[in-house]
Amino acid sequence: MAQVAVIGLGRFGFHAASLLHDAGHEVLAVDIDPDQVQRIRDHSTQAVVLDARERESLSTLGLDEFDAVVLSLGAQVDASALVTLHLKDLGVRRLIVKAVSADHARLLQMIGASEVVFPERDAAERLVRRLSDVNLIDFIPLGEEHSLREVTAPPEFVGRSLVELKLRNRFGVQVVAIRHGGETTVTVNPGPEAVIQEGDALFVLGRDGDLDRLSEA
Repeated sequence: MAQVAVIGLGRFGFHAASLLHDAGHEVLAVDIDPDQVQRIRDHSTQAVVLDARERESLSTLGLDEFDAVVLSLGAQVDASALVTLHLKDLGVRRLIVKAVSADHARLLQMIGASEVVFPERDAAERLVRRLSDVNLIDFIPLGEEHSLREVTAPPEFVGRSLVELKLRNRFGVQVVAIRHGGETTVTVNPGPEAVIQEGDALFVLGRDGDLDRLSEA
């Protein structure tokens, strides 16, 4: 169980705090708006009304002891930059900040954000990829050039083993898990003798360009 603080309880912050709490993590939710704090009380471990722009107020929370801090101040670019500086100065180990533009992201990274996320852009990209690739179920971007994608096994894969398909040699990608059709269990790190069945979903890891070539083949 991780100890996570979420600062800023707009749509992204509220859902992040709620989902982390539902997953069993200890969540400190923080916002300047008392109504937002009241709304999150039942979906967090502790909820606090506080102006995160005030360094002294932030220092009372002991955030340097947390596993991660998620900062989501909407379109308030100047505020998110200021609070990022405060949090790094206070010794936060892992700081994940929501950005609203590429320039905003570069600024946040320059002043110490561990990770920068674009929730709206990422959600739109996931939707476009699913609509563009009929076999794509879902995907997780891993950096700028790599992804983990869940794809429906194409008909030509059915009845063949991974060693027969030679996906690593042909496309430079690796099948890291298989979810068999209609089942919730997943076989992680399947061996080369694993045979693909009709309805299977494959979790495939690789460079985006190589994964695209696999989809087009």
